[in-house]
Amino acid sequence: MLRRNLLGIVVLALAGSAALAAQVKEMPRAPVKSINQPSIVDINAAPEADIVSIGIERTVAKKIIEGRPWRSKRDLVTKQLLTKDQYEKFKDSLVAKRPKKS
Repeated sequence: MLRRNLLGIVVLALAGSAALAAQVKEMPRAPVKSINQPSIVDINAAPEADIVSIGIERTVAKKIIEGRPWRSKRDLVTKQLLTKDQYEKFKDSLVAKRPKKS
């Protein structure tokens, strides 16, 4: 008798949790962006700290600064400072504005 009651309670608990789980709709998750993260970094004018803040390693950021001016952001791949995968990750955050001629 005790086993039958215990089995009934377990079955009801499982059925109740399944019914509740079916009713709960999960909200779509938006990507989290840092408040302090700059949206676009100019590789021809930005300081090292801004380049590092988007996720590029400090040693690579120093090489980017040393190699200025860049004709395009794609030059970082052709000069082998970034791999293709790294470029794909950072390309939306990078821009290479041409320096003004005086």
